[in-house]
Amino acid sequence: MTDGEAKYTEAVVGSPITAAPNDAVMITDLPEGTQVRLRNGNIVEITANPRDGGWIFVKIVENANDPNTVGDEDMAFCVDVIDVVKRA
Repeated sequence: MTDGEAKYTEAVVGSPITAAPNDAVMITDLPEGTQVRLRNGNIVEITANPRDGGWIFVKIVENANDPNTVGDEDMAFCVDVIDVVKRA
């Protein structure tokens, strides 16, 4: 490993935005109403969970980068969910 590779690894792994996907949360059994934190820092509420382990339907609750998106609905992929914030 070169010095550049070591610095890149140290700077990236563990970052809340670019952490390795092994910090993902298993979403299969998360009920609707559960709030989760996404890799991009947004906090969202699960509005529907098809329980396939791949995708969930969400509504944005907090977005520090763009507060105008609060209330918008979207989908989140399993590896983008990094933390359960609150269970309903």
